[in-house]
Formats: sequence, C-alpha cells, structure tokens
Amino acid sequence: MVSANTPVLVGAGQFTERLDDDNYQGFSAIEIATRAAQAALTDAGCEQLSAHIDLIATTRTFDDSVPTLAFPFGRSNNFPRSICRRLGIDPEFAIWETAGGNTPQDLVIETCQRIDQGETQAALLCGAEAISTARHLLKLGQQVDWSETIDAQVEDRGVTIDHMVSPLELAHGLNSPALLYGVLENARRARLHLDREEYARSMGELFAPFSQVAATNPYSSAVNKAYSAEELCTPTASNRLIADPYPRLLVSRDQVNQGAALVIISTALADRLGIPQEHRVYLHGCASAREKDLLERPDLSRAPSAARVATAALDAAGIGSADIDMFDHYSCFPIAVSNVLDGLGIAATDARPKTLTGGLCYFGGPGNNYSMHSIAEVVKATRHKPGSVGYIGANGGFLSKYSAGIYSSAPRPFTAVDKAKIQAELDAVPSVPIAAKAEGSGTIETFTVSYGREGEPVYGVVIGRVADSGKRFIARSAKDDSATAAALLGPNTFGHAVNIRHEDGLNIFRLA
Repeated sequence: MVSANTPVLVGAGQFTERLDDDNYQGFSAIEIATRAAQAALTDAGCEQLSAHIDLIATTRTFDDSVPTLAFPFGRSNNFPRSICRRLGIDPEFAIWETAGGNTPQDLVIETCQRIDQGETQAALLCGAEAISTARHLLKLGQQVDWSETIDAQVEDRGVTIDHMVSPLELAHGLNSPALLYGVLENARRARLHLDREEYARSMGELFAPFSQVAATNPYSSAVNKAYSAEELCTPTASNRLIADPYPRLLVSRDQVNQGAALVIISTALADRLGIPQEHRVYLHGCASAREKDLLERPDLSRAPSAARVATAALDAAGIGSADIDMFDHYSCFPIAVSNVLDGLGIAATDARPKTLTGGLCYFGGPGNNYSMHSIAEVVKATRHKPGSVGYIGANGGFLSKYSAGIYSSAPRPFTAVDKAKIQAELDAVPSVPIAAKAEGSGTIETFTVSYGREGEPVYGVVIGRVADSGKRFIARSAKDDSATAAALLGPNTFGHAVNIRHEDGLNIFRLA
C-alpha cells in the first residue's frame, strides 16, 4: 500500500523544566532540546536508529530570532550541531530554520518530501526554549555562558521576521504580539457585531477547555488549573489587561522551558529496523502558505490563507473536516483558533478536541517550537486510537504564515501539495493600498489599546481608511494622550470618524 520511501513518524519526545521542580537545573535551550531528542529516539524503540540519522533540523529560538531582544548569556553559532554533539551523532545535513510558529509543521512537510524523494532516510527534528530560566537568571543578577562555537555544515536560513510585522506598524506602537493580535481580534468583533462583553465571553468560552487539557498535561509549563470562561475573560488584579481586548489569561505564555522532538524515517528503514506497524504514524495530507502583510489585507478580521491551507491538506488526505477526530489549533490568541474555525465552517461549540497540548496560554508557548509539541501529542494520540485522524494547524507571525498536517496511524502514501499554486491564488487577491503618511479625516476599521501595569490605558492605535482616498492608514494617539486611548474603549468605536495629522514621522489621531 505504501512505497519503501513513504515517510513515517516513529519517535516523539518532549521535555519540560519548571523553576519549582525539585531537580531544577537551569538548562539552556540546547540542553532542553537534547533531552527532548533523546526522548524521541527512545520512543522509537530501536537502539540502532540514532546511527542512521542523516538529517537534523531545528526550529529557531526567540533569543536568536530577534537579536535586539536576545538574552546576555551567549548562544551557539550552530544550534543543530550543538545538539548533535551532545547526542553523539553526526548527520550529513543540518538545517537551522528561520522564525515562525509555522516552522515545525513546515519542517515535517519538507522532511517527508526529502524522504519520499530518496534524499534522506532518517531525520531528527527538534527545538526548545529556555525563556523562563533566562528571565529567572536576569532577575537574580546571575551570569551563565551558553555560547558555543562549532565549525560544521549547517544550512542557516537566517534571522528574519519578514512578512510578520512592518516598520510602519512597529513605529505606530504595534510592538508586541498582544497589540498586533488585538487589532485583528477587534476587527473580528466588529464583523460579528458583538459588544465588548459578549465578545470577551466568547473568547473565554473558546479557551476554557484548553486550560482543562493543560491542567492534566505533564509537560505543561506551569498552569495546573482548569479555568472557567468567566475567570479567563474577567480582568482582575491577577488577570490584568495587557492589550485590548486581552487580559493576561488570554495571552500566550512564553516564559517557559520546553522542548519537543520528532523522528521521521523511510518505511524501508522502519522495516529493516523492525519498528512495528502499530508504532508508525503517517502524514496523510499537508499544505502551507503565506498571508498578505497585515495592513494590505482586504479584511482585517480574516486571514484566508489558513482556511485555504487547511482545505488543501484535507483534500490531499481525501477527507473533509467532519472526518477529523482531534485538532490542535495554534492558540497564541483566540483569533488564531477562530480564524480557522470560521474559515472551515466549524462551530466554536463543536465537541471535538481543539487542542491536544492545552494551548500556548496554558500548556506554554515555547517560541517557534510550540507545534512540535502538538505533533508529538498527535503521534501519541493516533497510536493510542488506531485509525483516528488528527489535524495540526501551525501559525506563524500575526496570522502571517500557516502550515497544516493531517496525521493518522493508518498507512497512506505521502502526497505533496503544490505550494506555489496555493500561494499564487492567495496573492492574486488585490491588496489594500496604504497611506503611510496620512492627513485629514478618516474612519476606524479596528483598534487596540496598550495598558499599563495597573490596567490603565496608555496609548491607542487605530487602523482605518482615509476619507478622500480610501487608502488604509495606521495611526496612534499622541504621547501622554491617555484620554483618547480610553475613549476608544467606548461602545461606538468601529466606523467612528477621526482626524489625522502627520507629525515627526508618525500619523497621530484624535477622535472627531
């Protein structure tokens, strides 16, 4: 039924280190990734397997994705080979992926293609973060040296956040994930014609089941409590507002020490090593694509690339969304989940699991590597229930990039998807023209507000259309004008008129 080159997932491993663990040792990201990799190789159940690894591919840590935010502890110049050194392996090829939460699933797709084409026979994929330990060390004023220099082959795909956020957005105050997602989330609220309380409740109802899963997951970063919808969406002293419309418990938790790894090999090698059929998981369908840059999107409440990718993956698997038994939706913020549900026509109340890990807000958001944990969980789940089908959706940036995979223990040949064709379809939709320097009057499409530590509005950012040209603009409230920021939180913000002036390189707005 399947060829000798059909790729199979035979190993999955995870590792989590918490600050309050009895045996806490303060591992670096490399050490955490190594332990996850060791767990994945052990899970494969074959001692000889590590000698056959001819490819290692790793995701990129946050520390190495945005150099201006790097921790002062040094890092490896060759992250994949640092892991290899600890494992005692020397694969022919090493890939060091660029940034993006989509990259674990993208690496699975790429690896499966390489195996299917006979370029690779056994691959180790892994990644990790040690953000919690790094911040802990900074708080204590302690110094460590995590730097390493290894002179060995690596395909370093670069430090870049292209197609995620623009200098124009950053300059106008969209300088955190919560603020960037906030404008998208509020655009969805406007489309659904919900008031602030109704929409907050819907976000809490969506994410409460995620917290229930995380509470029982032994690899969760810290959360061991199942929250109610009301607890998640109600601002309190311990659930302070971060950026409208998000209190803290609806924001991805990146302060974690987590790693995950996968082993993917050819069917021929699996047969030769005697790995049993019931231990194998197959990638039935897959696809990936890039969304338009944020300000160019025709509808800020939607990112249609995710639904297009999901549909392509389902088509490749020969099934529909109703045939999926379990999902793990990338869940850094509620709209990352609802965007896919909306696009596929799946109700938020659908009883099927929407997460296998517990999600980025409660399980933990280990940087670009979160979806490696999702895939590790779907491997375990589909082995446990033979013939079941799991869906993994991996999001990068700000609904900027999306990758999907359909997994099952049922044997199926690997099917590649024409990525260029899908991307061409998405790119063919006209982009919205942008007024980088805006003057005059306009109307608000969406907005967000940045809050201070005490929950007070600090500044507001609006995105809208210039009245005379119809071009899209972005603008922020003036420095020290917290009153305008607070006014955005009123009941009639969407469609409200604003006056815009361009001053010192920025578009500044006031409500008309």
